[in-house]
Amino acid sequence: MNQYKQFQNALVLNEFDKGCNYELDNRYFVGKTPHGGYLNALMHKALISKLPHSSAISSSVQYLDRIDEGEVYIDVEVFKISRGSSSGIVKIIQDDRICCTFTGTCTDLDVIDGFNDLETPISQLFNTSNHEDYIKLNYDMISKGFTPSFIKQLKCVIHPDHAWWNRSISIEDSEARCSAILEMEGGIPDQFCLSFYADILPPVVTNKYGALGWVPTITLTTFIRQLPTTKRVFADFKARDINKGYFEQDCNIWDLNGNLVASSRQLTRILKSEEKLKEKGIIK
Repeated sequence: MNQYKQFQNALVLNEFDKGCNYELDNRYFVGKTPHGGYLNALMHKALISKLPHSSAISSSVQYLDRIDEGEVYIDVEVFKISRGSSSGIVKIIQDDRICCTFTGTCTDLDVIDGFNDLETPISQLFNTSNHEDYIKLNYDMISKGFTPSFIKQLKCVIHPDHAWWNRSISIEDSEARCSAILEMEGGIPDQFCLSFYADILPPVVTNKYGALGWVPTITLTTFIRQLPTTKRVFADFKARDINKGYFEQDCNIWDLNGNLVASSRQLTRILKSEEKLKEKGIIK
């Protein structure tokens, strides 16, 4: 199966003026809900379809309400078009509810140029661990059919220290972190793949505290720096500052030539955090 081509086909939109109807592809779902990275990529595609520039180099998504299987309406409003950049907003609407918004600033990554400095080198984890020891992301050993459908649409192998479902490690010795090598067979990731990857891994607090149920993303900001030069990329997600159940989760993504290609930050929430952590004996 050509996973890259399948993903591109899943983002095909009907011809539209200001908006269009779109049938959600449940291969990119978590249970009965579309995956946040899939929606990020879909709205990215919708915005550049109405602008003269090819990539949203900076975008912000607000996940406002639940989206169910079936059809949605995608609405696009252009804010600005200039020679070097353009911007606008995309809304996903279902049953007369605005469920999700995407605000983006776009340009052409292949033509922009300028000064380079203050580089972010690839994480030391990538160079100090044996890639043969990475573990396939597969939750079926916990419960058959538990692995989300979206993760089956690419190759995703997790650093052995971050495969919480497959090892026993104390809270004191574990990190709220998850790193992985990702690949969609059939092509080098484009800007839409990077939007998908910006939210691809499980909430990283599970690596420290174990399964915590649904941990929804509230907002997601993505920056695309450059397009990858390799089919595989390395993603490193970290969480910090859990405050009243909310926490920030930061991500950097590099191609395997060491180029930082994208980064993201999301605000996420552990629902009923005190109750769940008390059940695990983590807090009293």
